[in-house]
Amino acid sequence: MKKRLFIASIAAAGLLSVTASAQTVGVGTTKGGFTNQAGQSLSKVVSQKTDIQMRSQPFGGSSVYVPAVNAGKLEFGLVNELESLYAVTGTGIYPGRKHPNLRVVSATIPFRVAIFVKKDSPIKSIKDIKGKRVPSGWSSQRIIQPLMDGQLANGGLSYDDVIKVPTPSVVKGANDFAAGKTDIFFFVFGAGKVREVNAKVGGLRVLNFDPSPAAVAAAKKFVPPAFAKPEKPSKRNVGVSGPVHVMTYWHTLAAGKHVSDAAVYKVAKTMHDHRGALVKAFPGWGGFKSDKMAIKFKGLTYHPGAIKFYKEKGMWPPK
Repeated sequence: MKKRLFIASIAAAGLLSVTASAQTVGVGTTKGGFTNQAGQSLSKVVSQKTDIQMRSQPFGGSSVYVPAVNAGKLEFGLVNELESLYAVTGTGIYPGRKHPNLRVVSATIPFRVAIFVKKDSPIKSIKDIKGKRVPSGWSSQRIIQPLMDGQLANGGLSYDDVIKVPTPSVVKGANDFAAGKTDIFFFVFGAGKVREVNAKVGGLRVLNFDPSPAAVAAAKKFVPPAFAKPEKPSKRNVGVSGPVHVMTYWHTLAAGKHVSDAAVYKVAKTMHDHRGALVKAFPGWGGFKSDKMAIKFKGLTYHPGAIKFYKEKGMWPPK
Protein backbone atom coordinates (compact mmCIF):
# COMPACT_ATOMS: atom_id res chain seq x y z
CA MET A 1 0.00 0.00 0.00
CA LYS A 2 2.82 2.38 0.94
CA LYS A 3 4.60 1.49 -2.31
CA ARG A 4 1.51 2.31 -4.39
CA LEU A 5 1.09 5.63 -2.56
CA PHE A 6 4.75 6.46 -3.16
CA ILE A 7 4.46 5.73 -6.90
CA ALA A 8 1.23 7.75 -7.11
CA SER A 9 2.86 10.70 -5.35
CA ILE A 10 5.83 10.59 -7.72
CA ALA A 11 3.49 10.50 -10.74
CA ALA A 12 1.47 13.41 -9.38
CA ALA A 13 4.63 15.40 -8.75
CA GLY A 14 5.75 14.71 -12.32
CA LEU A 15 2.41 15.85 -13.68
CA LEU A 16 2.58 19.04 -11.64
CA SER A 17 6.11 19.64 -12.90
CA VAL A 18 5.03 19.24 -16.54
CA THR A 19 2.02 21.49 -15.98
CA ALA A 20 4.14 24.11 -14.29
CA SER A 21 6.69 24.08 -17.12
CA ALA A 22 4.07 24.44 -19.86
CA GLN A 23 3.82 28.08 -20.90
CA THR A 24 0.37 29.45 -21.64
CA VAL A 25 0.04 32.29 -24.13
CA GLY A 26 -2.87 34.05 -25.78
CA VAL A 27 -3.41 35.09 -29.38
CA GLY A 28 -5.85 37.93 -30.05
CA THR A 29 -8.46 37.47 -32.78
CA THR A 30 -11.73 38.99 -33.88
CA LYS A 31 -15.01 37.34 -32.87
CA GLY A 32 -15.66 35.99 -36.35
CA GLY A 33 -14.28 35.67 -39.86
CA PHE A 34 -10.83 34.62 -41.06
CA THR A 35 -8.88 36.00 -38.11
CA ASN A 36 -11.00 34.10 -35.59
CA GLN A 37 -10.70 30.78 -37.42
CA ALA A 38 -7.00 31.30 -38.12
CA GLY A 39 -6.39 32.01 -34.44
CA GLN A 40 -8.25 28.92 -33.29
CA SER A 41 -6.40 26.65 -35.72
CA LEU A 42 -3.00 28.18 -34.94
CA SER A 43 -3.64 27.71 -31.21
CA LYS A 44 -4.58 24.07 -31.78
CA VAL A 45 -1.46 23.25 -33.79
CA VAL A 46 0.97 25.13 -31.53
CA SER A 47 -0.53 23.47 -28.44
CA GLN A 48 -0.26 20.02 -30.06
CA LYS A 49 3.25 20.37 -31.42
CA THR A 50 5.06 22.28 -28.65
CA ASP A 51 5.15 22.63 -24.88
CA ILE A 52 3.36 25.97 -25.28
CA GLN A 53 -0.35 26.07 -24.60
CA MET A 54 -1.75 28.72 -26.92
CA ARG A 55 -5.28 30.01 -26.37
CA SER A 56 -7.31 31.92 -28.94
CA GLN A 57 -8.81 35.04 -27.33
CA PRO A 58 -11.56 36.75 -29.37
CA PHE A 59 -12.10 40.50 -29.05
CA GLY A 60 -14.55 42.93 -30.60
CA GLY A 61 -11.89 43.93 -33.10
CA SER A 62 -8.16 44.13 -33.71
CA SER A 63 -8.12 47.75 -32.53
CA VAL A 64 -8.89 46.31 -29.07
CA TYR A 65 -6.28 43.57 -28.88
CA VAL A 66 -3.43 45.36 -30.67
CA PRO A 67 -3.03 47.81 -27.74
CA ALA A 68 -3.15 44.82 -25.37
CA VAL A 69 -0.24 43.15 -27.17
CA ASN A 70 1.72 46.40 -27.14
CA ALA A 71 1.06 46.86 -23.40
CA GLY A 72 2.29 43.37 -22.54
CA LYS A 73 -1.17 42.12 -21.52
CA LEU A 74 -1.40 39.66 -24.43
CA GLU A 75 1.38 37.71 -26.11
CA PHE A 76 0.31 37.38 -29.75
CA GLY A 77 -2.22 38.84 -32.17
CA LEU A 78 -3.27 38.22 -35.78
CA VAL A 79 -2.90 41.65 -37.34
CA ASN A 80 -2.88 42.84 -40.91
CA GLU A 81 0.10 44.71 -42.29
CA LEU A 82 -1.79 47.99 -42.58
CA GLU A 83 -2.96 48.07 -38.98
CA SER A 84 0.49 47.16 -37.70
CA LEU A 85 1.93 50.09 -39.64
CA TYR A 86 -0.72 52.47 -38.27
CA ALA A 87 -0.15 51.20 -34.72
CA VAL A 88 3.64 51.45 -34.77
CA THR A 89 3.67 54.93 -36.34
CA GLY A 90 0.68 56.33 -34.44
CA THR A 91 -1.16 57.23 -37.64
CA GLY A 92 -4.40 56.22 -39.36
CA ILE A 93 -6.75 54.64 -36.82
CA TYR A 94 -4.20 55.26 -34.03
CA PRO A 95 -3.60 59.02 -34.40
CA GLY A 96 -0.92 60.19 -31.98
CA ARG A 97 -0.83 56.84 -30.15
CA LYS A 98 2.29 54.92 -31.10
CA HIS A 99 2.57 51.22 -30.25
CA PRO A 100 6.35 50.68 -30.36
CA ASN A 101 6.33 47.21 -28.81
CA LEU A 102 4.70 45.34 -31.70
CA ARG A 103 6.95 42.85 -33.44
CA VAL A 104 6.32 40.73 -36.53
CA VAL A 105 6.56 36.96 -36.07
CA SER A 106 5.51 35.87 -39.55
CA ALA A 107 3.70 36.86 -42.69
CA THR A 108 0.66 34.59 -42.93
CA ILE A 109 -1.41 34.99 -46.11
CA PRO A 110 -1.97 37.61 -48.80
CA PHE A 111 -5.10 39.17 -47.30
CA ARG A 112 -7.61 39.59 -50.13
CA VAL A 113 -10.61 41.81 -49.46
CA ALA A 114 -13.50 42.72 -51.72
CA ILE A 115 -16.88 44.37 -52.08
CA PHE A 116 -19.72 41.97 -52.84
CA VAL A 117 -23.16 42.52 -54.38
CA LYS A 118 -25.98 40.17 -55.31
CA LYS A 119 -25.37 38.20 -58.47
CA ASP A 120 -28.22 39.97 -60.28
CA SER A 121 -27.49 43.45 -58.87
CA PRO A 122 -27.41 46.38 -61.31
CA ILE A 123 -24.19 47.45 -59.56
CA LYS A 124 -21.48 46.36 -61.99
CA SER A 125 -18.48 48.32 -60.72
CA ILE A 126 -17.33 50.26 -57.68
CA LYS A 127 -18.33 53.46 -59.48
CA ASP A 128 -21.93 52.20 -59.52
CA ILE A 129 -22.05 52.24 -55.70
CA LYS A 130 -22.73 55.98 -55.85
CA GLY A 131 -26.01 56.75 -54.10
CA LYS A 132 -26.35 53.20 -52.74
CA ARG A 133 -26.63 51.95 -49.14
CA VAL A 134 -23.16 51.17 -47.82
CA PRO A 135 -22.08 49.92 -44.36
CA SER A 136 -20.15 52.54 -42.40
CA GLY A 137 -18.86 53.55 -38.98
CA TRP A 138 -17.04 50.34 -38.03
CA SER A 139 -17.07 51.10 -34.30
CA SER A 140 -15.70 47.65 -33.35
CA GLN A 141 -13.36 47.19 -36.33
CA ARG A 142 -11.91 50.60 -36.99
CA ILE A 143 -9.36 49.20 -39.45
CA ILE A 144 -12.22 48.64 -41.92
CA GLN A 145 -12.69 52.40 -42.36
CA PRO A 146 -9.47 53.03 -44.36
CA LEU A 147 -10.01 49.79 -46.27
CA MET A 148 -13.46 50.92 -47.40
CA ASP A 149 -12.13 54.41 -48.09
CA GLY A 150 -9.52 52.78 -50.33
CA GLN A 151 -12.08 50.64 -52.13
CA LEU A 152 -14.33 53.63 -52.80
CA ALA A 153 -11.38 55.76 -53.92
CA ASN A 154 -10.44 53.04 -56.40
CA GLY A 155 -13.76 53.78 -58.09
CA GLY A 156 -13.43 57.56 -57.79
CA LEU A 157 -15.83 57.77 -54.85
CA SER A 158 -15.87 58.58 -51.14
CA TYR A 159 -18.36 58.07 -48.31
CA ASP A 160 -19.85 61.45 -49.24
CA ASP A 161 -21.17 59.78 -52.41
CA VAL A 162 -23.14 56.98 -50.70
CA ILE A 163 -25.89 56.41 -48.14
CA LYS A 164 -24.16 55.48 -44.89
CA VAL A 165 -25.60 52.58 -42.89
CA PRO A 166 -23.87 52.35 -39.46
CA THR A 167 -22.46 48.93 -38.60
CA PRO A 168 -19.88 47.88 -35.97
CA SER A 169 -18.16 45.06 -37.88
CA VAL A 170 -17.85 43.18 -41.14
CA VAL A 171 -19.84 40.24 -39.76
CA LYS A 172 -22.75 42.55 -38.86
CA GLY A 173 -22.35 44.22 -42.24
CA ALA A 174 -22.66 40.86 -43.98
CA ASN A 175 -25.76 40.02 -41.94
CA ASP A 176 -27.31 43.39 -42.77
CA PHE A 177 -26.68 42.78 -46.46
CA ALA A 178 -28.30 39.34 -46.27
CA ALA A 179 -31.29 40.96 -44.55
CA GLY A 180 -31.62 43.51 -47.36
CA LYS A 181 -30.54 46.52 -45.30
CA THR A 182 -27.58 47.42 -47.53
CA ASP A 183 -26.74 47.12 -51.23
CA ILE A 184 -23.17 45.88 -50.77
CA PHE A 185 -20.98 44.30 -48.12
CA PHE A 186 -17.24 44.16 -47.55
CA PHE A 187 -15.45 41.01 -46.45
CA VAL A 188 -12.32 38.89 -46.68
CA PHE A 189 -12.22 37.12 -50.01
CA GLY A 190 -12.98 33.40 -49.75
CA ALA A 191 -14.23 33.50 -46.13
CA GLY A 192 -16.84 31.10 -44.79
CA LYS A 193 -19.19 34.00 -44.06
CA VAL A 194 -19.14 34.89 -47.75
CA ARG A 195 -20.25 31.37 -48.65
CA GLU A 196 -23.00 31.64 -46.05
CA VAL A 197 -24.32 34.92 -47.47
CA ASN A 198 -23.97 33.58 -51.01
CA ALA A 199 -26.35 30.75 -50.15
CA LYS A 200 -28.83 33.06 -48.42
CA VAL A 201 -29.19 35.59 -51.24
CA GLY A 202 -29.01 33.25 -54.22
CA GLY A 203 -25.53 34.17 -55.41
CA LEU A 204 -22.93 36.92 -55.12
CA ARG A 205 -20.67 38.85 -57.43
CA VAL A 206 -17.30 40.45 -56.61
CA LEU A 207 -16.78 44.03 -57.77
CA ASN A 208 -13.51 44.41 -59.65
CA PHE A 209 -10.74 46.39 -57.95
CA ASP A 210 -9.45 48.56 -60.81
CA PRO A 211 -5.79 47.56 -61.42
CA SER A 212 -4.91 50.68 -63.44
CA PRO A 213 -2.01 52.67 -61.92
CA ALA A 214 -4.14 55.75 -61.24
CA ALA A 215 -6.93 53.80 -59.54
CA VAL A 216 -4.51 51.78 -57.40
CA ALA A 217 -2.67 54.99 -56.44
CA ALA A 218 -5.98 56.48 -55.28
CA ALA A 219 -6.59 53.45 -53.07
CA LYS A 220 -3.03 53.49 -51.71
CA LYS A 221 -3.64 56.95 -50.23
CA PHE A 222 -5.75 55.12 -47.64
CA VAL A 223 -4.14 51.66 -47.78
CA PRO A 224 -0.41 52.17 -48.53
CA PRO A 225 0.48 48.44 -48.83
CA ALA A 226 -2.42 47.65 -51.19
CA PHE A 227 -1.98 46.03 -54.58
CA ALA A 228 -4.37 44.55 -57.15
CA LYS A 229 -4.23 40.75 -57.21
CA PRO A 230 -5.77 38.90 -60.17
CA GLU A 231 -8.19 36.08 -59.38
CA LYS A 232 -9.99 33.50 -61.49
CA PRO A 233 -13.16 31.44 -60.93
CA SER A 234 -12.70 28.55 -58.50
CA LYS A 235 -14.65 26.69 -55.84
CA ARG A 236 -13.14 28.87 -53.12
CA ASN A 237 -13.52 32.14 -55.01
CA VAL A 238 -17.19 32.74 -54.31
CA GLY A 239 -18.60 35.52 -56.47
CA VAL A 240 -16.03 35.21 -59.25
CA SER A 241 -17.43 34.18 -62.64
CA GLY A 242 -14.57 35.58 -64.73
CA PRO A 243 -11.15 37.24 -64.36
CA VAL A 244 -11.20 39.92 -61.67
CA HIS A 245 -8.80 41.85 -59.44
CA VAL A 246 -9.15 42.26 -55.67
CA MET A 247 -7.47 44.56 -53.16
CA THR A 248 -4.69 42.65 -51.41
CA TYR A 249 -2.14 43.24 -48.65
CA TRP A 250 -0.43 40.94 -46.16
CA HIS A 251 -1.76 39.55 -42.93
CA THR A 252 0.69 38.77 -40.14
CA LEU A 253 1.14 37.16 -36.77
CA ALA A 254 2.51 39.74 -34.34
CA ALA A 255 3.95 39.40 -30.85
CA GLY A 256 4.72 41.84 -28.08
CA LYS A 257 8.31 42.86 -27.42
CA HIS A 258 7.88 41.29 -23.97
CA VAL A 259 7.40 37.76 -25.33
CA SER A 260 10.49 35.59 -24.90
CA ASP A 261 12.68 34.80 -27.89
CA ALA A 262 12.28 31.10 -27.13
CA ALA A 263 8.48 31.23 -27.31
CA VAL A 264 8.44 33.18 -30.56
CA TYR A 265 11.07 30.86 -32.05
CA LYS A 266 8.91 27.82 -31.25
CA VAL A 267 5.78 29.39 -32.74
CA ALA A 268 7.58 30.38 -35.95
CA LYS A 269 9.17 26.93 -36.25
CA THR A 270 5.82 25.23 -35.70
CA MET A 271 4.16 27.31 -38.40
CA HIS A 272 7.00 26.52 -40.80
CA ASP A 273 7.23 22.78 -40.06
CA HIS A 274 3.50 22.05 -39.78
CA ARG A 275 1.85 24.01 -42.57
CA GLY A 276 -0.17 20.91 -43.47
CA ALA A 277 -1.65 20.72 -39.98
CA LEU A 278 -2.63 24.38 -40.14
CA VAL A 279 -4.41 23.93 -43.46
CA LYS A 280 -6.12 20.77 -42.22
CA ALA A 281 -7.38 22.63 -39.14
CA PHE A 282 -8.56 25.60 -41.23
CA PRO A 283 -8.44 25.70 -45.07
CA GLY A 284 -8.01 29.48 -44.90
CA TRP A 285 -4.32 28.80 -44.26
CA GLY A 286 -4.08 27.57 -47.86
CA GLY A 287 -2.42 30.81 -48.96
CA PHE A 288 0.28 30.48 -46.27
CA LYS A 289 3.68 29.49 -47.66
CA SER A 290 6.45 28.26 -45.37
CA ASP A 291 9.10 29.88 -47.56
CA LYS A 292 7.31 33.26 -47.52
CA MET A 293 7.15 33.81 -43.76
CA ALA A 294 9.84 36.49 -43.75
CA ILE A 295 8.78 39.41 -45.95
CA LYS A 296 10.21 42.90 -45.82
CA PHE A 297 7.51 45.12 -44.34
CA LYS A 298 8.22 48.83 -44.54
CA GLY A 299 8.20 50.42 -41.09
CA LEU A 300 7.80 47.15 -39.15
CA THR A 301 10.30 45.24 -36.99
CA TYR A 302 10.60 41.46 -36.61
CA HIS A 303 10.88 39.79 -33.21
CA PRO A 304 14.41 38.53 -32.38
CA GLY A 305 13.04 35.02 -31.79
CA ALA A 306 11.63 34.93 -35.30
CA ILE A 307 14.83 36.35 -36.80
CA LYS A 308 16.83 33.59 -35.14
CA PHE A 309 14.65 30.94 -36.78
CA TYR A 310 14.70 32.59 -40.21
CA LYS A 311 18.49 32.87 -40.11
CA GLU A 312 18.71 29.14 -39.45
CA LYS A 313 16.51 28.49 -42.50
CA GLY A 314 18.41 30.88 -44.75
CA MET A 315 15.37 33.16 -44.99
CA TRP A 316 16.99 36.23 -43.44
CA PRO A 317 17.27 39.03 -44.32
CA PRO A 318 13.91 39.08 -46.10
CA LYS A 319 13.93 39.94 -49.78
